[in-house]
Amino acid sequence: MKYLFTALRRFLYILTGLALGYLITALLLSFFTLRPTEKVECEEKQAAYLATNGIHLFLVLPIDEVEPSLRGRLASLSDTRFLAFGWGDREFYRKTPAWKDLSPGTAFRAAFLNTPAAMHVISYPEGQASWRKLELCPLQTDALSNFINRSFQKDEKGNLLPIEAYGYTAGDRFFEVRGHYSCLRTSNTWVNDAFKQAWLPAALWTPFDFGVRWHVK
Repeated sequence: MKYLFTALRRFLYILTGLALGYLITALLLSFFTLRPTEKVECEEKQAAYLATNGIHLFLVLPIDEVEPSLRGRLASLSDTRFLAFGWGDREFYRKTPAWKDLSPGTAFRAAFLNTPAAMHVISYPEGQASWRKLELCPLQTDALSNFINRSFQKDEKGNLLPIEAYGYTAGDRFFEVRGHYSCLRTSNTWVNDAFKQAWLPAALWTPFDFGVRWHVK
């Protein structure tokens, strides 16, 4: 029994050390600014937005700036003026419409396992005061739109693959995506990667929403 307790104590020490190492590394890399290698300039700017629910980030685009084939396949509501895109853990999205619905099992799998991901798409009839505005050149807006489009998993005809979810509104939809969710690739890591693709200042790497927002003027 003594050996069992010793082994358990060592395991907890190792687990705690790994968690602290992950947290310290994530914090350091979150505040290290990776600036674009090329400067994009233009006379007329376009608006995109960054939204957060406190943990997960969303990229928000005016409906007219969404890649045309993707816009058509989303079949958004008739009054939609903006589309928000959030990439994250599939089971978390499907079973957690509100934080009060989060179960320990879902939280554990999302935090520690390599799990299937999904795209959460939200339709908005108008902008929200809480969104952070990004003033972009058309080239940057196109880069964000293309990055979002490439993230979706599609069938041989290019159709999106919807996922059923419960407890959400008519403006919320979910779709299959490429890649898997893990503690190394989170919803916020996906947004940070999108920033890199669009020649925007970004964190070297971050799993946190503030790790992206800190680089946005």
